[in-house]
Amino acid sequence: MKRLLSACVLFAGLGWLPAGMYAENCAGLPTHFSGGEFPTGNFFSNFNNSCYLIPLSTGNGSGGQEGDLNSVYNKLYFNINSPNAPLQTLPPYQLIIMGEFPNSRYFSIALYDNHSAFTQNLTDVNIVPLTSNDINPYEPGVAFVSGQQYVVPIDLGGTPGTLETGCKMNGYNVAVNAMDGTERHEYINWNLDPAFFQQGTPYKTHEVDTPEHSNPNQAGTVLIRSYLDLTAMTSATQPHVIVRDVASGCAYPAAYINSLANVVTTNSNTGNVWQNQQQVQEHNVYANWQSTQCWGAIQSSEMQWLRGDEYTPGANPDSSYILAYVPAGLAQQLLNNNEFLRLRFRVPTTPPTPCTNGCSRSGNEQIRYVSVSFQAVGGNTLASIPDSCPLNPLTACTPMVQDPNGYVTLVVGVGEPQPSQVTPANGYTWLDLSQVANYLQLNQIAIRNILPASTFECAGQVVPYKVGEATSAAAGLMGLYSPVIDFQTASQLPTQTSPVTGSSTCAIFPYGPPATTSPTNQVCSVLSTPPIAITGVTTQCATPGNYAVVEQSQPPISILGNGFGSFPLGLPYTGDSNFLEIAEENWSAGTPGATCTVTVGEWSDTEISLVANVNENGVCPMAAGDKLTVTVWNPQTLASTAFTTTVAAQNGPRKP
Repeated sequence: MKRLLSACVLFAGLGWLPAGMYAENCAGLPTHFSGGEFPTGNFFSNFNNSCYLIPLSTGNGSGGQEGDLNSVYNKLYFNINSPNAPLQTLPPYQLIIMGEFPNSRYFSIALYDNHSAFTQNLTDVNIVPLTSNDINPYEPGVAFVSGQQYVVPIDLGGTPGTLETGCKMNGYNVAVNAMDGTERHEYINWNLDPAFFQQGTPYKTHEVDTPEHSNPNQAGTVLIRSYLDLTAMTSATQPHVIVRDVASGCAYPAAYINSLANVVTTNSNTGNVWQNQQQVQEHNVYANWQSTQCWGAIQSSEMQWLRGDEYTPGANPDSSYILAYVPAGLAQQLLNNNEFLRLRFRVPTTPPTPCTNGCSRSGNEQIRYVSVSFQAVGGNTLASIPDSCPLNPLTACTPMVQDPNGYVTLVVGVGEPQPSQVTPANGYTWLDLSQVANYLQLNQIAIRNILPASTFECAGQVVPYKVGEATSAAAGLMGLYSPVIDFQTASQLPTQTSPVTGSSTCAIFPYGPPATTSPTNQVCSVLSTPPIAITGVTTQCATPGNYAVVEQSQPPISILGNGFGSFPLGLPYTGDSNFLEIAEENWSAGTPGATCTVTVGEWSDTEISLVANVNENGVCPMAAGDKLTVTVWNPQTLASTAFTTTVAAQNGPRKP
């Protein structure tokens, strides 16, 4: 059962270092712009200095976040017009995130709304460098070079006016990286689940935007992630933000922004107040209420793996989280029995990065990053073991010892001395949890899979949310890439490791939905497939039962019904497939050869939620009065059903 965590707990528990301040005389700088303050230069020559730069806070996966200890996080809270913040008097403004590409395995910039839910994400390879002279070291075949800059603007509303000459960004790659902080998350809408409101507790409806964008996001968080980072943190390499006036394009001094105390902050106590904590808590309640399901259980493993909740405050959209819940008191039991925890599994191929010898990723790796983390009560991470470690890491790093085919045998001790045969030379990875405080409170093991290749179908993304990985007594959706866990004494551990054996197939789904489990019923089974049918299609659903498809760009669409099966291509997924089509008389989206794609965020036997990448710049136009036909194929049975609806008009123009 999910532990209920508020965003306050999650974001406050990261072990953030306070953002530094600069001792420089920046007095007398303008805080209002009438048109003549900056007649020369450009935005960067005038404002890329310590009078305007506000550093983001820095932390890692320690604390109560269930994080990865091989990570570096930079974080910033922002307020647009939160009712929980002082009245906003500043004219419309924009956040300009500036930084250097780090020397790391993986890097991303993610945006979260005031529900602490993901809205947009820029993955490293998709971030365009600031100038044509800068390079992106995450592109295949490109080696890391220090000092390569990027800029990401975050729009928070408002309309540009006449930009001052010295405040323009002409010739720089900025707008191409733009993100919209006024957008709300598209999925995890309990308004689509009438049973949730029938429990007797007066839950609030889920807060959503409208097709007219009349209920935009009011506050949020920027979170920059970097894994296996070799970049020494300095004032130059630390990401910063500049607050920019939308009308003139000019920047506000950092001291002025900090004095207002209602624009941006790195203080979690202040920033979390700006969020909608009631909606955060109800997201947690809804996630905990949603059923846990399973098809089977791997008999050779003492613990079973399942994918975590779809909603976790601040979760990484590029990552899947596969969890094994550790029975209470197991660490003490292992110690009493002189036993060790043994995990055997296979690791997909990963890049050789980061490094300092000119290496680069090929682009043909199966996945970007894999780790196993051991977590204690309260979400505290005890240890994280990555697939590999760079040479001369900045922080202590214990890599997985892999054989030539990627097989790993990880032995975890909880107080017993390391067995003599458990050495890297014999193929073992050794971890002594007893060297970490609170190790006897071990209650969860987590696998992170970040950015699997589209050709690798054994990653955690293929497992549905809150569903067990196992599909039978001997097979699972991740094949040998899901660890088999057992308990061994020192004498039972062989001198030399050997690869784990079992079914090597992946992403083979049973022909029926998984059974629902509970604390008193842990029986897994494959249920009969109900007849496939669509009962309703809607865009934004602000109140239960209020279903309509309304014209808009990139409409969020939810499909309700039965018998949809399980989506085999992993979630979230953007592209085409053989299992879903959105069609109008002159175009289609989502199927091979279609004009436009879809982004699928949720797919269960009873609900599919997606964003149709249509109605943008004249491509796949969707207008009021159009007939829209939605067709779904069950990926396992290939049974299909279709539903036609008429597109409704907006109630007025879209608000900026």
